[in-house]
Amino acid sequence: MADKQMVLDMEICECGEKNVAQAIDIFQNTALPFKKAKKLVTECSKSCCRAPLLKLYDMNQFGHFDYEEIGYLINQRLERLKRLSEES
Repeated sequence: MADKQMVLDMEICECGEKNVAQAIDIFQNTALPFKKAKKLVTECSKSCCRAPLLKLYDMNQFGHFDYEEIGYLINQRLERLKRLSEES
């Protein structure tokens, strides 16, 4: 099981250099739809971190955060990036 504080400290997207806690704060303080709220977190329009951000946005809408799932999604993205860089 992932430690809540460890997940909150994880970087959710390299583009915006924000961690999970900052992304939660941004999502909680905006009424924007996902696409525009995502840009506040990532500061770009890339889709590299879409899965964990979408899940986090949905969790914010429902008022319950599953930190283990968010940690898992971030780690999956990092593993994919690692595999891609090793193949190059």
